[in-house]
Amino acid sequence: MLRRLLALIAGRQGVVSYDELARELGVSRALVEQLVADLLRSGCLRMAIDECVVEGCTSCPLHSSCSLPGGVRLWELTDKGRRWLAEPQTAPPR
Repeated sequence: MLRRLLALIAGRQGVVSYDELARELGVSRALVEQLVADLLRSGCLRMAIDECVVEGCTSCPLHSSCSLPGGVRLWELTDKGRRWLAEPQTAPPR
């Protein structure tokens, strides 16, 4: 499930809400938050912007193309995360 979550985040260029990920995976938001925390701890994912706020939009690199409401997160896959997704099915890196 971690690999699928990482692939979903990558497929949306890192801009996605916990609720959207939970719907896509068919699990609870709380589980998605735990899985994201695991990906952050393992170094496969890093948070680019913690929480979008209307006042901060002008400084956001996605300002001109973002149409999502507040409460989204902006994550970035690390090199480690990209390598893991490119590998055949293996256990998540630690």
